[in-house]
Amino acid sequence: ALAKVLLLEPRILLLDEPTKGLDAEFKQTFADILDGLLKKGVTVVMVSHDVEFCASHAHRCAMFFDGRIVAEDSPRSFFSGNSFYTTSANRMARHLIPGAVTSEDVIAACGGCLPERPELPPDVGDDLFSPTEEKNAENTEKKLPLWRRLLAWFSGAVTVVCVFVALLEPDIPWLMGNNRMGLYIVIIAAALLLALAVSRKEDGTIENAQVQKEKRRLSKRTVVAMLMILVAIPFTIFIGIYYFGDRKYYFIALLIVIETTLPFILIFEGRKPQARELIIIAVLCALGVAGRAAFFMLPQFKPVAAISIISGVAFGGETGFLVGSVTMLVSNIMISQGPWTPWQMFAMGCIGFLAGVLFRKGLLLRSRLPLCIFGGLAALIIYGGLINPSYVLTYNDNPTWPMFLSAYLMGFPFDLIHAVATFFFLWFMSKPMLEKLDRIKLKYGLIE
Repeated sequence: ALAKVLLLEPRILLLDEPTKGLDAEFKQTFADILDGLLKKGVTVVMVSHDVEFCASHAHRCAMFFDGRIVAEDSPRSFFSGNSFYTTSANRMARHLIPGAVTSEDVIAACGGCLPERPELPPDVGDDLFSPTEEKNAENTEKKLPLWRRLLAWFSGAVTVVCVFVALLEPDIPWLMGNNRMGLYIVIIAAALLLALAVSRKEDGTIENAQVQKEKRRLSKRTVVAMLMILVAIPFTIFIGIYYFGDRKYYFIALLIVIETTLPFILIFEGRKPQARELIIIAVLCALGVAGRAAFFMLPQFKPVAAISIISGVAFGGETGFLVGSVTMLVSNIMISQGPWTPWQMFAMGCIGFLAGVLFRKGLLLRSRLPLCIFGGLAALIIYGGLINPSYVLTYNDNPTWPMFLSAYLMGFPFDLIHAVATFFFLWFMSKPMLEKLDRIKLKYGLIE
């Protein structure tokens, strides 16, 4: 069959599982045939499950999943960096010989003698699958117009100076105190100006921008989590306010964490998850805590909502709620714990959960602008809509509608800053973080 195809002298040769059924000796003969074709300028694109053959003879390796390329690199980097889909030699020797991907690599590392075989340079073919358009785009992206570069330098310098001034006071006063409102406005405006100055137009096509129609049905775990969020957690907060007088807010926060993790416990007990799945969620929570601590000097200018949204989109609404609620609980150890903690956990968790559910149902795109718009509205409406009345319910035995209206009006400047901050962080963080989480899911086998 190969000989008949070669009679047409093709410039591009597409092969599907060409080594299936071949013995080891003829695989090597077949590899020599392909090597001869490559020297004549023929491009060979091969689809194969024979990872050992690909590791030994391919120039570039890529993995397809769900109709798209999800990972691509040189063979040594591709297989040595992939624990989910790699060669037998790498599985056996990776702890002793990290870069070994073929049996020849292991033999050579052990001092054995290898049969002489013509070898290709390690970097040959690195540009075979790099379209000219991508190279031109990369060259274009390296340079920004002069006015944008000057604007970026100016706005960045203003941001750094204002943050330094804000840090001069160890105890940050209330937002409206000591005429510091103007300082915060300048910081936020300069940060947004910097974002606009250095941002580039997003690619026309976004990989996995929307869940396919046949996969938009919510799982049983998500339904259980939704019941917990809409029924159990509000009921728990209600009990804490009216029966414990908010004196047991640590206990209430613990109950919320348990209720949040219950859907995970139910599904994990059935399939025995690996620790790496829980570690990723823990790292996302740690990033949220570190981000909130890093911007402690700027009230409400925090990346927690952005990280919760990214977690929900990447791993589902349950993970989004868990990351948001646990982040607020743990970070309040450094900020301050109080009766507001359960409310903050619930509000931030709802943002992450809603992002995951909307993405799953195909109503929220993964592209940058839709995520930024959703994040800004969620911070303004969901977080502000829950936190502002919480203070009225917590500190007034007989709340009235004017009290709630006053709380919303007083809290609106903070909610607006929170919305701008969430938009800002999603603008910079959403695309690289989602791409990285996609690679992590692939590398460690976290695929549904």
